[in-house]
Amino acid sequence: MTTKKTKSTIFHDNLASKYESEYSGYYWKLYFDITLNHIKKFLPKKKCNILDAGGGTGFWSRKLAKLGHKVTCTDIAQKMLDTGCSISEKEKLNKKIDFVNADIMDMRQFKDNSFDFVLAEGDPVGYCGDPNKAIKELSRVAKKGSYVVVSIDSFFSRMNKMVSRANFKELNMLEKNHQTTFPGGGYLEHDFTVEEFKSLFEENGLKVINIIGKPVFARSIPRDEVEKILSSKKIYDQILKLELRYNNEPSIIGMSSHIQIIGKKR
Repeated sequence: MTTKKTKSTIFHDNLASKYESEYSGYYWKLYFDITLNHIKKFLPKKKCNILDAGGGTGFWSRKLAKLGHKVTCTDIAQKMLDTGCSISEKEKLNKKIDFVNADIMDMRQFKDNSFDFVLAEGDPVGYCGDPNKAIKELSRVAKKGSYVVVSIDSFFSRMNKMVSRANFKELNMLEKNHQTTFPGGGYLEHDFTVEEFKSLFEENGLKVINIIGKPVFARSIPRDEVEKILSSKKIYDQILKLELRYNNEPSIIGMSSHIQIIGKKR
């Protein structure tokens, strides 16, 4: 089944060949290290069947496949999937990853209770147009008792950026609808508060197990300085330890760039 074209689909299709290079550098390395550390805490110990929903070029699919798991990577942007397929073939992971064109809000290709672990990293839930439908589908295809992990853009982090730029026009829309327009893409994204995100999980049969912010400290380093600071291995390791120690502290999660939540299907 091929999904219909949206502004998000067109944007990501056009970006597909260079998508992963957009997230290079020490800041993103830190972000990915935080993410993987958190995911590993909840991965099944035995090799299992994983869904990487809205997985794009399969960045996380490849990391999980390298750990021995079988992964299904879905996305609405076919060129993102095509790029991911090419990369996985080069890395000899193509037998462990299936790339499927599917809408995160309507994954009828998959039966109820199909996956041992479900992942939706990098905001597909916030970009899809109806976050509730997306979480409902992620919960539906997860096996009972399995974990669902989702990351999204943070409402207060987005607000902080708008205040710092005196962008009060878009701030009004954010306050009213919890939505902003994605730069360059022209499509709406939903930015979540922690409590809003938790409620979305609980309403769709997912018991919230843990929530983190990522990153909670490095996001405060000016972007024109962060790469130089994190290029020191000693400093990088110290900041990573601090991030992992405090990133589930309730008083600071909401100000992080992204919020990541782990839920367990009842």
